[in-house]
Amino acid sequence: MVSLVTYNGKKYLPFCLESLFNQSYQDWHLFVLDNGSRDETLSVIKNIIQDRANVTVLPPQPTNIGFAAGHNSIIKQADSAYVLLLNQDIIMAPDYLEKLVIFLDGHPRAGAIAGLLLRWEVARGTAQLSERSDNVIDSAGLRVRPRLQVVEQGSGEADRGQYNATEEVFGVSGALPLLRRQALAEAGVFDERFFSYKEDVDLAFRLQHAGWQSFRVGSARAWHERGVGAPVVLGRGETARRRRLKTPRANYLSYRNHWYILIKDVALSDWWRYGIVVLWYEVQKLAYLVMFEQKTLYAWVEIVQALPKLLKKRRIIQPKSLRRWIT
Repeated sequence: MVSLVTYNGKKYLPFCLESLFNQSYQDWHLFVLDNGSRDETLSVIKNIIQDRANVTVLPPQPTNIGFAAGHNSIIKQADSAYVLLLNQDIIMAPDYLEKLVIFLDGHPRAGAIAGLLLRWEVARGTAQLSERSDNVIDSAGLRVRPRLQVVEQGSGEADRGQYNATEEVFGVSGALPLLRRQALAEAGVFDERFFSYKEDVDLAFRLQHAGWQSFRVGSARAWHERGVGAPVVLGRGETARRRRLKTPRANYLSYRNHWYILIKDVALSDWWRYGIVVLWYEVQKLAYLVMFEQKTLYAWVEIVQALPKLLKKRRIIQPKSLRRWIT
């Protein structure tokens, strides 16, 4: 099955859906859930899909219930062996899905895989493709830094073929992964308390703890429009600049969800080994928030309130050391 959650996506959907309908692999059923869009997203979808038998448009949500809850509600609609999460701001090469399905068929312990994502942009307020860059990488998988910050591997790098290989990675971006339903059954679907931001990181941790592998299939290509909040490895000055470009809501959720992950998903042995680095980084971040972003500090109200449930979930997950992925 293909899961598509839309939100104010009218400028993206003609490109996204055309790339899906042109896939060389056609054994799929698309489920679409609109997440409270305030533009003409629903009418665009209906005009594009028309009477396609392999598309189901679910009743739209009156308000935005979040990325996590939106996809979870779609995942419950069918029992297919694999689930493709399709972001509305994605264009896939025609053989993208075929290559990923072939790989999952041949690797029974692979729980999550994705191709190499490159960058593209849509002109604001239009449905015209203004730029498609074949040489700037968006994501080659997820990478864990010693301060236990998870970033997009290769993001912003020129594509010189350095990520063309198929190789195991810590996790994959939530923009366009193919997930094995059995892995989701064991590790759990998205944690809906995250709402949006870093729910894919949380899932990557849980898949690792449950013994599942994640892979980048480098020959499978797709293009993703990345917002200004891309989690890449940056200096402190550039990180601060990017935070100022993001919405207050995005900064709030990103900060809160990062702490949800630290509490719920990180093994005690990794806290022992990297805790000093993590805490020093978090103290610096806290100082920045006190000076420039005080509203984000209200996230601590939710973090403290959620602490008992996070610790309960931690006991269920039983986090294991992921030292081999921390670089």
